[in-house]
Amino acid sequence: MSRITRETAHGIRWMLLQKCTLQPVTLVYSMVLARLLSKEEMGLMALTAIFFTAAGSLAAGGFGSALIRRQNYTGEDADTLFWFNLGMGLLIALLIWLSAPWLAAFFAAPQLCALVQVSAGIILLNSLASVPMAHYMARRQFKAPALINLGAALVTMPLCLLLAWQGYGVWAYMMQGLVSSLLSAGLFICLCPWKPRLRFSQSSFRALAPLSCRLAATSLLDTAYIHARAFFIGKVYTPAALAGYKNGAQLAAMCPTVLCYMIEQVTFPILSTLQHSPQKLIGVYRRYMRLFTLPIAWLCCFSAAFAAPLVELCYGPGWEECVPYLQILSLSYATWHLQLINLNLLKAGGPEKLFLRLELLKKCLGIGILIGMFFISVQAICWGALGTSALCLAINTWATRRYMRIPTRLQLRDWAPTCALAAACAWLPAQLCPATTPLCSLAIGLIVSLGIYLVILRLAAPAALRDALLLARQLAAHHQHIASPRQGTAR
Repeated sequence: MSRITRETAHGIRWMLLQKCTLQPVTLVYSMVLARLLSKEEMGLMALTAIFFTAAGSLAAGGFGSALIRRQNYTGEDADTLFWFNLGMGLLIALLIWLSAPWLAAFFAAPQLCALVQVSAGIILLNSLASVPMAHYMARRQFKAPALINLGAALVTMPLCLLLAWQGYGVWAYMMQGLVSSLLSAGLFICLCPWKPRLRFSQSSFRALAPLSCRLAATSLLDTAYIHARAFFIGKVYTPAALAGYKNGAQLAAMCPTVLCYMIEQVTFPILSTLQHSPQKLIGVYRRYMRLFTLPIAWLCCFSAAFAAPLVELCYGPGWEECVPYLQILSLSYATWHLQLINLNLLKAGGPEKLFLRLELLKKCLGIGILIGMFFISVQAICWGALGTSALCLAINTWATRRYMRIPTRLQLRDWAPTCALAAACAWLPAQLCPATTPLCSLAIGLIVSLGIYLVILRLAAPAALRDALLLARQLAAHHQHIASPRQGTAR
């Protein structure tokens, strides 16, 4: 168990470095763009982001995850998936290029045609980086991917702001994505110790392709579902309405996605190493549920409770329509990490076909709810997202009980009390804090809410708090070891 804690701490350390450095920069970047671009331009940027993100998801697919699950894969396996992935990237890029005029006509936005065609190039670049990144992740070497992605983002964000300031509008955003993908792909290819060789093994392909395709389909479904709301809002409502929704959704996702990205990247490789030890696998899974609920539940509840001053501080006056979107979507993110951990557990230790079937079921239900809501209002779409999140959590909980033999009451015991406590500690100070400037309201609310939350946790002493303290000590010890390697050697 100490090895698992050490590897988790190592992965979290580098993922936190990447995301905690990027999030403040990304927030400032979004605040500046909101003041440089009009609401219509922000809406067009949100439409472009749909195809931008879908391109990255299609390129990455499930091929890297298949290597991670295989554990003892050979160089021939990696070469086979690399060339297959690159071929699929070429095919998908061609299809997106040809469909660009139709998409521009569908949204009645002629500018979209060229933007979507440029996003096709991102697919090819991301295809090159998929297998080298999986090579690092399979060996729990989280440092290199974190530094590469961090460096590419920090270099390209100033470029985007400069182009936006010069009047290039949404093209500034697209150029940032293109240059960032180019830098990331080049660094992964150059720095990864594994290098692709010109060979393709049919036996390796037959062994890896079924799982890879199921993972790729799951990833595509997830990406399409996440952006389906923006897709329908962009078609049915105005670009300005889409911009308001996207800004609210961005603030709601800002904090939980840092930890959820870390959960997805770190927990799956570690859980995969325990796939042949069911009891250890379940024990680590339950610790992850308690540990990550601790910060995510409070962050989401705090964002919902203090939505009004948060929107005014970040985007300025004129964006009040974002407030209800931020409140509702923040609550929907409060249990997202539970779904990811459940999915990673089933991917690591459950039947190979199970998670794809679950994703198909959940996405079909979610799309049905979305179709029923999107003609009502944008706020109704957000309420549908909250209902879908609760429904998906119920399905994942059932699947974990059915296939991993973890009773529902144990799963609820691991996270439900912490969520209830976080909600109370966020909403009560929000009702009592005086209405002052946005910055003062957030500062007072943060101190009062977090203080009450930590005091109650300390008195109650749940298992999640002990796990958090243990992980923090592991992070500190690892940082100390990295900072003074010679000293450790001398001792």
